[in-house]
Amino acid sequence: MQADFVRRRMAQGIVAAIFAASIVVAGPATPQAHALPGWANPCNLPGGKTVCKKAEDGAKWLYDKSGASSVVEGVGSAIDFASDPLGYMEQKLRTGTQNMFSAFGEELTGKKPSAPKNGKKPKGN
Repeated sequence: MQADFVRRRMAQGIVAAIFAASIVVAGPATPQAHALPGWANPCNLPGGKTVCKKAEDGAKWLYDKSGASSVVEGVGSAIDFASDPLGYMEQKLRTGTQNMFSAFGEELTGKKPSAPKNGKKPKGN
């Protein structure tokens, strides 16, 4: 029973790794654009702009709801870690430390930290 569970988990992990690798290999390639005449584009037909806009909005909604963005972010994090493990860990520790001190400051003072004016760093840093 335990061996079946372990085999099933290993198979799921292998499938997930193959899927992530296929996204990494196939993802960055962009298709070549082909120039079409203006009359061949359905978005240029009467009422076509509205239909194309609705289709684009629907595609964005589906992408946001599908969870594909989390897969893409996970693969991106894996690539960042593989290319520079120490830099990746430094960035994660730096972000975690900043968030921790920000949260402690909010809890102690009851106020959110003020943002620097005009994107400049405060004096003394």
